[in-house]
Amino acid sequence: MNHRLLMLLCAGLLAWPLAWAQSEQALAAPTVQRIMQSVVGVQTRSDDQANTARTLGRQRQGSGVVIAPDTVLTIGYLLLEAETVDLIDHQGRRIPGQVRAVDNVSGLGLIRALVPLRLEAVPLGDSDTLPTRGKLWTLGQRESELTVLELVSRKPFAAGWEYLLEAPLMTLPAVNNWSGAGLFDQRGQLVGIGSLLVPDVFGDQRPLPGNLYVPVNLLKDALPELLRTGQRPGPAPSWLGISSQALPGGGLGVLRVAPDSPAAQSGIMAGDTLLALQGQDLVSLADFYRRLSALGPAGSPLTLSVRRQGQVRQIEVISGDRNRSFRRPSGI
Repeated sequence: MNHRLLMLLCAGLLAWPLAWAQSEQALAAPTVQRIMQSVVGVQTRSDDQANTARTLGRQRQGSGVVIAPDTVLTIGYLLLEAETVDLIDHQGRRIPGQVRAVDNVSGLGLIRALVPLRLEAVPLGDSDTLPTRGKLWTLGQRESELTVLELVSRKPFAAGWEYLLEAPLMTLPAVNNWSGAGLFDQRGQLVGIGSLLVPDVFGDQRPLPGNLYVPVNLLKDALPELLRTGQRPGPAPSWLGISSQALPGGGLGVLRVAPDSPAAQSGIMAGDTLLALQGQDLVSLADFYRRLSALGPAGSPLTLSVRRQGQVRQIEVISGDRNRSFRRPSGI
Protein backbone atom coordinates (compact mmCIF):
# COMPACT_ATOMS: atom_id res chain seq x y z
CA MET A 1 0.00 0.00 0.00
CA ASN A 2 1.60 3.30 -1.06
CA HIS A 3 1.80 6.55 0.86
CA ARG A 4 -0.94 8.34 -1.10
CA LEU A 5 -3.39 5.45 -0.74
CA LEU A 6 -2.80 5.30 3.00
CA MET A 7 -3.39 9.04 3.31
CA LEU A 8 -6.62 8.77 1.37
CA LEU A 9 -7.73 5.83 3.49
CA CYS A 10 -7.13 7.78 6.67
CA ALA A 11 -9.05 10.77 5.32
CA GLY A 12 -11.94 8.61 4.18
CA LEU A 13 -12.33 6.74 7.45
CA LEU A 14 -12.27 9.70 9.80
CA ALA A 15 -11.88 12.83 7.66
CA TRP A 16 -8.80 13.47 9.76
CA PRO A 17 -8.26 17.22 10.21
CA LEU A 18 -4.82 18.01 8.84
CA ALA A 19 -5.31 21.77 8.62
CA TRP A 20 -3.95 22.10 12.16
CA ALA A 21 -0.55 21.09 10.81
CA GLN A 22 -0.24 24.28 8.80
CA SER A 23 -1.61 26.44 11.60
CA GLU A 24 1.40 26.02 13.89
CA GLN A 25 4.89 27.40 13.44
CA ALA A 26 7.19 25.19 11.41
CA LEU A 27 10.54 23.94 12.66
CA ALA A 28 13.38 26.44 12.47
CA ALA A 29 15.52 26.11 9.36
CA PRO A 30 18.72 25.09 11.25
CA THR A 31 16.73 22.40 13.08
CA VAL A 32 15.36 21.03 9.82
CA GLN A 33 18.85 21.04 8.31
CA ARG A 34 20.26 19.10 11.26
CA ILE A 35 17.48 16.49 11.05
CA MET A 36 17.83 16.12 7.28
CA GLN A 37 21.52 15.20 7.49
CA SER A 38 21.10 12.99 10.57
CA VAL A 39 18.80 10.39 8.99
CA VAL A 40 20.66 7.69 7.08
CA GLY A 41 19.69 4.65 5.09
CA VAL A 42 20.38 1.24 6.63
CA GLN A 43 21.00 -1.84 4.49
CA THR A 44 21.75 -5.23 6.05
CA ARG A 45 22.27 -8.79 4.89
CA SER A 46 22.19 -12.10 6.75
CA ASP A 47 23.16 -15.55 5.50
CA ASP A 48 20.90 -18.47 4.61
CA GLN A 49 21.41 -20.13 7.99
CA ALA A 50 20.05 -17.20 10.00
CA ASN A 51 16.98 -18.15 12.03
CA THR A 52 15.32 -14.87 11.08
CA ALA A 53 15.95 -15.14 7.32
CA ARG A 54 12.66 -16.97 6.73
CA THR A 55 10.49 -14.35 8.45
CA LEU A 56 12.44 -11.13 7.85
CA GLY A 57 14.35 -11.98 4.67
CA ARG A 58 18.09 -12.06 4.10
CA GLN A 59 18.28 -8.48 2.81
CA ARG A 60 16.62 -5.69 4.77
CA GLN A 61 16.59 -1.95 4.43
CA GLY A 62 15.25 0.97 6.38
CA SER A 63 16.47 4.08 8.14
CA GLY A 64 18.44 5.13 11.18
CA VAL A 65 19.30 8.33 13.04
CA VAL A 66 22.78 9.51 14.08
CA ILE A 67 22.80 9.94 17.88
CA ALA A 68 26.60 10.09 18.47
CA PRO A 69 29.66 10.68 16.26
CA ASP A 70 29.93 6.98 15.37
CA THR A 71 26.52 5.63 16.44
CA VAL A 72 23.21 5.18 14.62
CA LEU A 73 19.94 4.25 16.32
CA THR A 74 17.49 2.16 14.29
CA ILE A 75 14.81 -0.49 14.66
CA GLY A 76 16.18 -3.78 15.90
CA TYR A 77 14.64 -6.18 13.37
CA LEU A 78 16.85 -4.73 10.63
CA LEU A 79 19.91 -5.93 12.55
CA LEU A 80 18.95 -9.39 13.78
CA GLU A 81 21.67 -11.82 12.68
CA ALA A 82 22.99 -9.28 10.16
CA GLU A 83 26.41 -10.20 8.81
CA THR A 84 26.93 -6.96 6.89
CA VAL A 85 25.65 -3.44 7.57
CA ASP A 86 25.89 -0.40 5.31
CA LEU A 87 24.87 3.16 6.09
CA ILE A 88 23.96 5.59 3.30
CA ASP A 89 24.04 9.27 4.20
CA HIS A 90 22.10 12.17 2.68
CA GLN A 91 24.84 12.69 0.06
CA GLY A 92 24.75 9.06 -1.07
CA ARG A 93 28.00 8.16 0.68
CA ARG A 94 28.11 4.44 1.65
CA ILE A 95 29.63 3.83 5.08
CA PRO A 96 30.38 0.36 6.46
CA GLY A 97 28.87 -0.36 9.83
CA GLN A 98 28.74 -3.03 12.49
CA VAL A 99 25.88 -4.22 14.70
CA ARG A 100 26.57 -2.90 18.18
CA ALA A 101 23.46 -4.11 19.98
CA VAL A 102 19.91 -5.31 19.53
CA ASP A 103 17.73 -4.58 22.55
CA ASN A 104 14.86 -7.06 22.67
CA VAL A 105 13.09 -5.16 25.47
CA SER A 106 12.57 -1.96 23.47
CA GLY A 107 12.94 -3.44 19.99
CA LEU A 108 15.63 -0.88 19.11
CA GLY A 109 19.08 -1.48 17.64
CA LEU A 110 22.44 0.29 17.56
CA ILE A 111 24.97 0.45 14.73
CA ARG A 112 28.60 1.52 15.02
CA ALA A 113 30.06 3.22 11.95
CA LEU A 114 33.45 1.78 11.01
CA VAL A 115 34.65 5.02 9.38
CA PRO A 116 33.87 8.58 10.48
CA LEU A 117 30.29 9.64 9.75
CA ARG A 118 31.08 13.37 9.77
CA LEU A 119 27.41 14.01 10.55
CA GLU A 120 25.95 16.06 13.38
CA ALA A 121 24.25 13.92 16.01
CA VAL A 122 20.66 14.58 17.05
CA PRO A 123 19.99 14.76 20.81
CA LEU A 124 17.49 12.42 22.41
CA GLY A 125 14.30 14.10 23.61
CA ASP A 126 11.84 13.10 26.33
CA SER A 127 9.29 10.70 24.87
CA ASP A 128 7.43 10.35 28.20
CA THR A 129 6.15 13.93 28.34
CA LEU A 130 4.85 14.25 24.78
CA PRO A 131 1.21 15.40 24.75
CA THR A 132 -1.31 13.35 22.83
CA ARG A 133 -2.75 15.32 19.95
CA GLY A 134 0.70 16.88 19.83
CA LYS A 135 2.58 17.79 16.66
CA LEU A 136 5.65 15.75 15.63
CA TRP A 137 7.77 15.30 12.50
CA THR A 138 9.11 12.17 10.83
CA LEU A 139 11.82 11.55 8.26
CA GLY A 140 12.93 8.30 6.63
CA GLN A 141 15.58 7.32 4.13
CA ARG A 142 15.55 9.04 0.73
CA GLU A 143 12.90 11.57 1.77
CA SER A 144 13.50 15.17 0.77
CA GLU A 145 11.26 16.77 3.38
CA LEU A 146 9.83 16.09 6.81
CA THR A 147 6.27 14.83 7.21
CA VAL A 148 4.06 16.34 9.91
CA LEU A 149 2.37 13.79 12.18
CA GLU A 150 0.10 13.92 15.19
CA LEU A 151 0.59 11.78 18.27
CA VAL A 152 -2.91 10.44 18.89
CA SER A 153 -2.54 7.49 21.28
CA ARG A 154 -0.26 5.68 23.73
CA LYS A 155 -2.32 2.47 23.85
CA PRO A 156 -0.38 -0.74 24.69
CA PHE A 157 0.79 -2.82 21.77
CA ALA A 158 1.27 -6.58 22.00
CA ALA A 159 2.71 -8.45 19.01
CA GLY A 160 2.55 -12.17 18.37
CA TRP A 161 6.33 -12.61 18.62
CA GLU A 162 6.55 -12.09 22.41
CA TYR A 163 6.86 -8.31 22.26
CA LEU A 164 4.98 -5.80 24.41
CA LEU A 165 5.16 -2.01 24.47
CA GLU A 166 3.10 -0.49 27.26
CA ALA A 167 3.06 3.06 25.87
CA PRO A 168 4.20 3.28 22.22
CA LEU A 169 3.86 6.43 20.13
CA MET A 170 0.86 5.98 17.80
CA THR A 171 0.68 8.59 15.04
CA LEU A 172 -1.47 9.80 12.16
CA PRO A 173 -1.61 10.05 9.20
CA ALA A 174 -0.13 6.69 8.21
CA VAL A 175 3.16 6.81 6.30
CA ASN A 176 4.83 3.96 4.46
CA ASN A 177 8.50 4.76 5.17
CA TRP A 178 8.43 3.74 8.82
CA SER A 179 11.18 1.14 9.27
CA GLY A 180 13.77 2.89 11.43
CA ALA A 181 12.56 6.40 10.53
CA GLY A 182 13.13 9.17 13.06
CA LEU A 183 10.34 10.91 14.96
CA PHE A 184 11.20 14.40 16.17
CA ASP A 185 9.66 16.93 18.56
CA GLN A 186 9.34 20.69 18.11
CA ARG A 187 12.91 21.21 19.30
CA GLY A 188 14.22 18.79 16.69
CA GLN A 189 15.07 16.15 19.30
CA LEU A 190 14.66 12.47 18.54
CA VAL A 191 11.72 11.00 20.48
CA GLY A 192 10.94 7.80 18.58
CA ILE A 193 12.06 5.28 15.98
CA GLY A 194 9.61 3.91 13.40
CA SER A 195 8.66 0.28 13.79
CA LEU A 196 5.36 -0.69 12.18
CA LEU A 197 2.30 0.25 10.19
CA VAL A 198 -0.60 -0.69 12.48
CA PRO A 199 -4.24 -1.19 11.43
CA ASP A 200 -5.69 0.54 14.49
CA VAL A 201 -4.07 3.39 16.43
CA PHE A 202 -6.96 3.89 18.86
CA GLY A 203 -8.07 0.39 19.84
CA ASP A 204 -11.76 1.16 19.74
CA GLN A 205 -14.67 0.81 17.33
CA ARG A 206 -13.21 3.11 14.67
CA PRO A 207 -10.22 1.22 13.26
CA LEU A 208 -7.82 3.66 11.66
CA PRO A 209 -4.38 2.78 10.27
CA GLY A 210 -1.35 4.67 11.47
CA ASN A 211 2.21 4.11 12.63
CA LEU A 212 3.88 2.85 15.77
CA TYR A 213 7.10 4.52 16.86
CA VAL A 214 9.21 3.08 19.69
CA PRO A 215 9.83 5.73 22.40
CA VAL A 216 13.50 6.57 22.90
CA ASN A 217 13.11 6.72 26.68
CA LEU A 218 12.89 2.90 26.67
CA LEU A 219 16.57 2.86 25.71
CA LYS A 220 18.08 5.70 27.73
CA ASP A 221 18.93 3.92 30.98
CA ALA A 222 20.38 0.92 29.17
CA LEU A 223 22.22 2.88 26.47
CA PRO A 224 25.67 3.14 28.11
CA GLU A 225 25.80 -0.62 28.77
CA LEU A 226 24.42 -1.48 25.34
CA LEU A 227 27.16 0.60 23.74
CA ARG A 228 29.83 -0.88 25.99
CA THR A 229 28.92 -4.58 25.95
CA GLY A 230 26.09 -5.01 23.43
CA GLN A 231 23.79 -6.22 26.21
CA ARG A 232 21.14 -4.60 28.39
CA PRO A 233 22.23 -4.64 32.05
CA GLY A 234 20.65 -7.19 34.38
CA PRO A 235 19.18 -10.66 33.77
CA ALA A 236 17.74 -11.45 30.35
CA PRO A 237 13.93 -11.41 30.14
CA SER A 238 12.09 -14.72 29.86
CA TRP A 239 11.46 -15.96 26.32
CA LEU A 240 9.64 -19.06 25.12
CA GLY A 241 9.94 -18.89 21.32
CA ILE A 242 6.20 -18.87 20.61
CA SER A 243 4.44 -16.78 17.96
CA SER A 244 0.74 -16.68 18.80
CA GLN A 245 -2.53 -14.82 18.45
CA ALA A 246 -5.57 -14.36 20.69
CA LEU A 247 -8.51 -16.60 19.76
CA PRO A 248 -12.18 -15.46 19.84
CA GLY A 249 -13.16 -18.36 22.09
CA GLY A 250 -10.34 -17.74 24.56
CA GLY A 251 -6.74 -18.81 24.78
CA LEU A 252 -3.88 -18.16 22.38
CA GLY A 253 -3.38 -20.03 19.11
CA VAL A 254 0.24 -21.03 18.45
CA LEU A 255 1.21 -19.94 14.93
CA ARG A 256 4.90 -20.84 15.00
CA VAL A 257 7.50 -22.22 17.38
CA ALA A 258 11.12 -21.11 16.98
CA PRO A 259 13.51 -24.02 16.35
CA ASP A 260 15.45 -25.16 19.44
CA SER A 261 13.55 -22.66 21.61
CA PRO A 262 12.34 -23.50 25.13
CA ALA A 263 8.82 -24.07 23.74
CA ALA A 264 10.09 -26.41 21.01
CA GLN A 265 12.23 -28.36 23.47
CA SER A 266 9.18 -28.78 25.71
CA GLY A 267 7.06 -30.19 22.89
CA ILE A 268 4.81 -27.21 22.12
CA MET A 269 3.82 -27.21 18.43
CA ALA A 270 2.20 -24.91 15.87
CA GLY A 271 -1.55 -25.47 15.99
CA ASP A 272 -1.65 -25.88 19.78
CA THR A 273 -3.83 -23.63 21.91
CA LEU A 274 -2.34 -22.10 25.06
CA LEU A 275 -5.12 -22.07 27.66
CA ALA A 276 -3.46 -21.08 30.93
CA LEU A 277 -0.19 -20.03 32.53
CA GLN A 278 0.44 -21.28 36.06
CA GLY A 279 -3.18 -22.42 36.17
CA GLN A 280 -4.66 -19.02 35.31
CA ASP A 281 -6.56 -18.58 32.03
CA LEU A 282 -4.86 -16.60 29.26
CA VAL A 283 -7.10 -13.82 27.96
CA SER A 284 -4.82 -11.77 25.70
CA LEU A 285 -1.27 -11.48 24.40
CA ALA A 286 -0.55 -8.54 26.70
CA ASP A 287 -1.82 -10.53 29.70
CA PHE A 288 0.41 -13.47 28.69
CA TYR A 289 3.55 -11.35 28.36
CA ARG A 290 3.01 -9.43 31.60
CA ARG A 291 2.50 -12.61 33.59
CA LEU A 292 5.44 -14.33 31.90
CA SER A 293 7.67 -11.39 32.86
CA ALA A 294 6.39 -11.46 36.45
CA LEU A 295 7.51 -15.08 36.82
CA GLY A 296 11.15 -14.05 36.60
CA PRO A 297 14.03 -13.72 34.12
CA ALA A 298 15.35 -16.28 31.65
CA GLY A 299 15.80 -19.64 33.35
CA SER A 300 12.54 -19.48 35.29
CA PRO A 301 10.28 -22.59 35.36
CA LEU A 302 6.62 -22.33 34.39
CA THR A 303 3.62 -24.48 33.49
CA LEU A 304 1.43 -24.01 30.43
CA SER A 305 -1.95 -25.66 29.89
CA VAL A 306 -2.01 -26.66 26.22
CA ARG A 307 -4.86 -28.08 24.13
CA ARG A 308 -4.00 -30.25 21.14
CA GLN A 309 -6.60 -32.18 19.13
CA GLY A 310 -9.12 -31.85 21.91
CA GLN A 311 -6.78 -33.08 24.65
CA VAL A 312 -5.49 -30.75 27.38
CA ARG A 313 -2.07 -31.38 28.87
CA GLN A 314 0.22 -29.58 31.29
CA ILE A 315 3.63 -28.76 29.83
CA GLU A 316 6.59 -27.72 31.93
CA VAL A 317 8.90 -25.15 30.33
CA ILE A 318 12.13 -23.47 31.43
CA SER A 319 12.22 -20.02 29.85
CA GLY A 320 15.27 -18.95 27.87
CA ASP A 321 17.20 -15.94 26.61
CA ARG A 322 16.02 -14.76 23.19
CA ASN A 323 19.52 -13.54 22.29
CA ARG A 324 20.88 -17.09 22.47
CA SER A 325 18.57 -18.13 19.62
CA PHE A 326 20.28 -15.79 17.15
CA ARG A 327 23.47 -16.33 15.22
CA ARG A 328 25.96 -13.91 16.68
CA PRO A 329 26.93 -11.23 14.15
CA SER A 330 30.50 -9.99 14.27
CA GLY A 331 30.95 -6.98 16.52
CA ILE A 332 28.55 -7.86 19.36
